[in-house]
Amino acid sequence: IYRFNKMAAEAAALLDQLMGATRNANPGDDLKQPEWWDSEVCKHYLCGFCPSELFTNTKSDVGPCYKIHNEKLKKAYEESDQRCTKGYEEEFLHYLEKVIRDLDRRISRGKERLQKSAEAKQKLIAPDLSNEKLKSLHMEINANVMELERLGAMGQVEEAQAVMRRVEELEKERERERMAVASDSTKTLAGFDVDNNDFHEKMEQCDICGSFLVIGDTQSRVDSHLLGKQHIGFARIRAAIGELKVCGSDEPHFGLISCGRSSHLMSTSSF
Repeated sequence: IYRFNKMAAEAAALLDQLMGATRNANPGDDLKQPEWWDSEVCKHYLCGFCPSELFTNTKSDVGPCYKIHNEKLKKAYEESDQRCTKGYEEEFLHYLEKVIRDLDRRISRGKERLQKSAEAKQKLIAPDLSNEKLKSLHMEINANVMELERLGAMGQVEEAQAVMRRVEELEKERERERMAVASDSTKTLAGFDVDNNDFHEKMEQCDICGSFLVIGDTQSRVDSHLLGKQHIGFARIRAAIGELKVCGSDEPHFGLISCGRSSHLMSTSSF
């Protein structure tokens, strides 16, 4: 039901953008055309873009915006002498900064998880010599290997075979102990359960959008990531924040994106 309602709301919002919010009105009705300052008009859209349009059908989808997105109203606002005096840009900047703060926290936690997973995975590869039993087994195996080499050099085949069997038994025992130690390495850090089985391939996290990427992946997969909605959307938000801050620093009333200086921010085809 929720998914159906969400799809219906998205369809209605799209129709409103294409045909106007009064699309269902009867001919002859006395209709008031919206103005850019009306409460039902999306102020984020007037300032550049509405974030709800960036992540449709992705895991970052925030749902549809039910306010009016209209290019004519945006143009009227851009040409108005009240532009940059209503606080819309400042509110837009604060909203975008919150989105990026939340994302950067998730990226930081994800990188911490990757680091802990790599450490746990390393324990499956190399014995932990800080463990006394493993250390003792490791030393005993090395001693037997040296004895095996000595016996082999002297041609004492039967004695060498006996030592070889002993080495194999010790290696199996060391492996059992190592697995037991590694299984205890699952810990909780920063709210994440770090499991030895996480991230079977060496991975990294995108600093722009937070997606996990396989290091050395094929170029087609890399391109798919860079051209994906999430990466493009968060890249656009980060660029918009920078432009808003630069433009706002020159205006005593927080006059952001003034004099047409933020063409990337105002263009819907940016990035």
